[in-house]
Amino acid sequence: MKNIYYDIKSFLILRSEVKKHINQPDWNRFNFRHDWLYRIYTVINPGEKDFGDDEAMLKIKTVEKMETLNKYIDTMGLSEIVSLSIEKIPETNSHLVVYYQIFRWFSPWRVFSRLFCLTTAITIIIAYWSNIIAFF
Repeated sequence: MKNIYYDIKSFLILRSEVKKHINQPDWNRFNFRHDWLYRIYTVINPGEKDFGDDEAMLKIKTVEKMETLNKYIDTMGLSEIVSLSIEKIPETNSHLVVYYQIFRWFSPWRVFSRLFCLTTAITIIIAYWSNIIAFF
């Protein structure tokens, strides 16, 4: 139960911080966006001088550019409740950087399994309601 409370509290903190910083100059400078789950994302494009570099060097330069992004996320107070994902955008030299909430309890499998068990139990109770009443 404590983990469910932590997940909900973390989401509310994330949502309030994103809403608070959405019109700040640094938010716009880093070209941050968010989706309906309040995942924060941006695209890091290589500079003009980086176009001749190989893939490993581009990745290193992307990580270097992310230092300032990580510092900004830390000033928002989100560094302990978000995690980072970096994905290369196909057919470009750009990388998609996504900061998403760390969930302790909520996961698609856990929610689906609980929902399936609950639906099955309700279906069985409805199907055998007359037998259940007769038993008592």
